[in-house]
Amino acid sequence: MSSLRSLVGKLRSFKPLARKRCISELMGIVRTHSLEDAGFLRVGGITVVVSCDGILEWVVKASPRLAGYYSVLVNVQDVVCKGARPQGFLYVISSSSAAVRREIAEGIREGLERFGLEFLKAHTHPDTTYDAVDGVCVGVARRVLRSNTARVGEDLILAADLEGSFRRGKLFHALDSTQGKRREEILEQVEGMVEVAERGLASSCKDVSAPGIVGTAAMLCEYSGVGALLDLDLLPLPRGVEREEWLLTYPSTCYLLTSSRTKRCLETLRAHGLRAEVVGKITEEKKVVLQAGGERETFVDLRRESVFGFRGSPKPSSRSRW
Repeated sequence: MSSLRSLVGKLRSFKPLARKRCISELMGIVRTHSLEDAGFLRVGGITVVVSCDGILEWVVKASPRLAGYYSVLVNVQDVVCKGARPQGFLYVISSSSAAVRREIAEGIREGLERFGLEFLKAHTHPDTTYDAVDGVCVGVARRVLRSNTARVGEDLILAADLEGSFRRGKLFHALDSTQGKRREEILEQVEGMVEVAERGLASSCKDVSAPGIVGTAAMLCEYSGVGALLDLDLLPLPRGVEREEWLLTYPSTCYLLTSSRTKRCLETLRAHGLRAEVVGKITEEKKVVLQAGGERETFVDLRRESVFGFRGSPKPSSRSRW
């Protein structure tokens, strides 16, 4: 078996990606076709962008404070990838342990300070049989980057902060590039994404989350009704991290964008402190194909398979409610 084929097998069975298949179960019930990272709606002359997310149970158990911090971070990045400036945060803490509740809240406070967010509202369940933290981030945008508007022929761009602490885990790895940085540095990166959106330098964007770079590319392609050729030899890597590890990593600051204005898009992202490189191409054939070392392997054939568990391709929604 070739090394690339073996890697594809590992990526296809990657649990953080496999967890996405249950999304289709609920979309019919709530009558939505949206698969956006964050929801958005026009209010007066601005667009309000809202994300909600919960932290994995084992993360809360292992480190309540880190779970609190990440409840802020993951929601912030879902808002930022839409081209919005994060403004405020809400949370729900569930635990019968006062010590756990306190640690989660301390992590949230750290996140609010680091990202410059206003505290808006909170709710506490003090008598549950489990420990959990769920968050909501609210942002505002002048122009939104959608996830279902990638176009055939566009370049696929990876933009990331590769400087940080790398944690190896059993389910997935993590690169935290935020906890060692000042607020000003982080907000400068946010401004880079906002500028790309407002100047129309990219046509679509998705935050790279726990399913990793390849899994996120597949989600972007399925929702846009396109395919992609992803050249793994072009991927920038964090220092000291092997390519296979990187592809099985949740990076705290990482986005996939598609663009036909590639030069200006790259220049803008780099000027704001992000490493940005072209790593592939959007294709008409609805397959996500990986390329490395002269080999090519199909990661997913979206004509026959669905990352989200659909029997047929989801219909794009003009208004996000998911």
